[in-house]
Amino acid sequence: MKHRILFISIGFLFSCAGKSMAQIYGDNTFEFQYGNLPYKKNRNLTTSYDQLNLFYDQNNISLFGRIEQFMTPIRKRNYFDLTQKRVEYQDKQFDIRIGNFYETIGRGLLLRSYEIPGSVYEDDFYRTRYAFYRDLEGVTIDYKNSWMETKVLRGRPLYNIYPPDIKPDSLRRPDLTEAVQSNFYLTQDVSIGGAIMRSHSDGVPGYHDFGDLMFDANLPMQFQLFGEYTFDTKGKFSSFRKKDSYALYTGLNYYHDSFGLSLEYKNYNKFRLGSGYNDPPSLIKEHTYPVLNRSTHVLETSNETGFQFEFYYNFDGGHSITGNYTTATNKVSNTFHYWEYFLEGSYKVNEYLTLKSFADYAQDELKGEKHRFSAGFTTEKNFNYEWNIILDLEYQTFRRSFDPNRAENYYGSLSVTSIPNITVSAVFEASTDVQLTDDPRTAAIETKTRTWLGGNIRYKISQSNTLDVFAGKRRGGPACTSGICYEILDFEGVEVRFSTRF
Repeated sequence: MKHRILFISIGFLFSCAGKSMAQIYGDNTFEFQYGNLPYKKNRNLTTSYDQLNLFYDQNNISLFGRIEQFMTPIRKRNYFDLTQKRVEYQDKQFDIRIGNFYETIGRGLLLRSYEIPGSVYEDDFYRTRYAFYRDLEGVTIDYKNSWMETKVLRGRPLYNIYPPDIKPDSLRRPDLTEAVQSNFYLTQDVSIGGAIMRSHSDGVPGYHDFGDLMFDANLPMQFQLFGEYTFDTKGKFSSFRKKDSYALYTGLNYYHDSFGLSLEYKNYNKFRLGSGYNDPPSLIKEHTYPVLNRSTHVLETSNETGFQFEFYYNFDGGHSITGNYTTATNKVSNTFHYWEYFLEGSYKVNEYLTLKSFADYAQDELKGEKHRFSAGFTTEKNFNYEWNIILDLEYQTFRRSFDPNRAENYYGSLSVTSIPNITVSAVFEASTDVQLTDDPRTAAIETKTRTWLGGNIRYKISQSNTLDVFAGKRRGGPACTSGICYEILDFEGVEVRFSTRF
């Protein structure tokens, strides 16, 4: 049945495109792997993944379809599916979408959908690759004018832990959400709003109702104040009792010339909704440095309070400094504390040479990591805008609560670019962390250092076509982008990815 829908949809797209071929466009990503996860018997596993996105626009109407395919010698994991489809009407005031769409209520306390562009997700249990996103399937209507915005939606959020080949399809969308949100602009600088959402989970009787209040104000002297409070209508409005479900998020921003700062506060309790389709702001510093990004504290919405303070200053000559302090407390089975101090500096020696370094000190009791210290140094050298070299060196050490020995992580990368077409890079990593060095196939504890060495080549064939080749060993672990964290699996072998736009 799905294949029939797939071919009908493709045929409909091209029949529409016949009126104006210039209005159909899209992109395709093909990824081939020869290799496997470490410690697996089959070292020569071959798999391929393909994602095709098709768009068609004409006047106020647009159509979209996404086709995904995964092929492996293990046939039960294979699939070929129309994973997204959408019809949209849009004008100056209305935006109506039917099918698969992305929508967020407020700042995500009640509902947040997303897509990590270019990401391909694989779970260690299912071993099937697919695009990493969380959308809704249903209908949404947005309306806006000069003084207000309103959105109405009814849809089923995607539970993206399950791959597309999981049957029945309802397992991937076990929740139904219905919501209305309105925001009113009292002045050009002040807005207030609210939302009501009703949700229902398959197999659970009844509905769950939530209310939401939000505000945003640009104050004098370049201050910005914002906040949002969400509550379960069955509980008391503002009692903040342990048995109630609620989420409070507020913050203050200030900037003046080259200086800026922000202060944010969170208080979440019993606020994982359904299969986890909400995603309140985590208030955790998101790092681009691999050793820090991989060890990011993951928000615990069942109970977490805390705040984040950050400042920056941009000096004359292109230099800058950034500081961040983050703290969080979790009261689940026990009380766990998290805190982190981060300082980063960038110095522009001249037009062609930039130096950057960071230092970070943290403790995450929920993960059993104590006295975690991280530091790194990055230098970027440009040769007359024809060649570019980047050297990145990072180090991290901490103690685990159950391990008497300190864990150490090392990261080094060297990247050379012939601007703008070719980039060649090598990445070396090493770790003494027992969670990474122990062989899962044996009960014996190994103390040796585990290493990863891999090389990448990126060739930009044209403005629309890019070829990426990886060979060697790639370390996995958590990866966080735009507040969304997901697990990347280790890989040993060769990976080829070809991306094209048309």
